[in-house]
Parts: sequence; C-alpha cells; structure tokens
Amino acid sequence: MAGRKAVSSAMGSCLTGDEGCFPLTTKLDERKHQLIKGLVQARTKVLQAVRAVPPSRADEIFLGIWSLQDLLAHLEGWDYTNLQAVQEILAGKPPTFFQYADKDWRSYNQRLVEQYKRPSLEQLLAELDASHRQLIAYLESLPARDVANGKVKRETGRSVTIRNLLQAEARDETKHAEQVRIYFGLTESSEGA
Repeated sequence: MAGRKAVSSAMGSCLTGDEGCFPLTTKLDERKHQLIKGLVQARTKVLQAVRAVPPSRADEIFLGIWSLQDLLAHLEGWDYTNLQAVQEILAGKPPTFFQYADKDWRSYNQRLVEQYKRPSLEQLLAELDASHRQLIAYLESLPARDVANGKVKRETGRSVTIRNLLQAEARDETKHAEQVRIYFGLTESSEGA
C-alpha cells in the first residue's frame, strides 16, 4: 500500500496510486482499511511526540516507572504480540498473551519492555519501525473478512476479535502520545519541528 492513499468520490472509496484507482469494493474492505489506517495514524502521533522530546530526556522516567525508551520497547512488543495474536485467531486458537492478563497488563508490559528495550533511542526507533511495518504488511496481506471479522472464543467463553485487538492498540498508542505531549510540555508546533 506504499504510495497509495484512500480517497472517497461519487463512485465510492478507492485506493489511489501510480496505477490508478482501485475500488474498496465492500464494507469489509473499508473496515479493514480503517483498522489499518487507525494503527498507522496512532503510531504516527506517538512517534511525532517522541521525536519532539530532546534526546537527552529519552531515559527520563515520566510514565509510572517508564522512560520514553521503555515506552518504545512496550510498543514494539505489542506489535509482535498482536501479529502473533492475529495469526492465532486465524488458526482458531485464543491468543496466548491472555495467559499474562492482570491489572492493566502490568506484568506482560514489563516483560515486553525487558525483552525489547535497546541501548539507544535510535536503535529502538529503527526496531519499532520494523516491527510496525511487519504488522501492517501482514494485516494488508490478509483478506478483508479475516481482519474485519476474525474472532475466536477464549476459555472464559468471551470472544476475542482481531478488530478489537487492533482498535485497542490504536487507542493505547493515541493515549501514550497524549501522555508524552503532556509530560514533556509539547505543543503541535513543537512536534512538527
């Protein structure tokens, strides 16, 4: 989807690119597109905020016990967690990460930070870019019905949907972007610089 963007016209929504306009022919296509777009927009928001913080403050604790570097490791870990969870749901299995469920996913988040934290901010940003590209590419490769409607029941009887996982991730990242902006006193103009 690189180099393409969704547009709406009298003929409906489509993806445009060098090759022309490719219709988003179904509501499922549109739902899939919106879910992926939500992830990309949320990641863009958090990265804009992070990049507006002076690098000398990257290891400053600002979110409970987390620094910016911890936050980025957390995001990378959830990229891989969600990639695996989508694959598990499509295989008819509940996502394995639910075995770590506790209040606000504290212990699982800490595991992710420990696993994915890198020594430098630059390395973290590069790894985070790679993990997000991998997740987005995988989602784009799936049929729209799988992304929009894929679900499985957990042992508790509750359904887990791909849609809900992706929406939760976008909400979480948007929330983190706002937390970075507030703590570091960022404005829209400072993020664009």
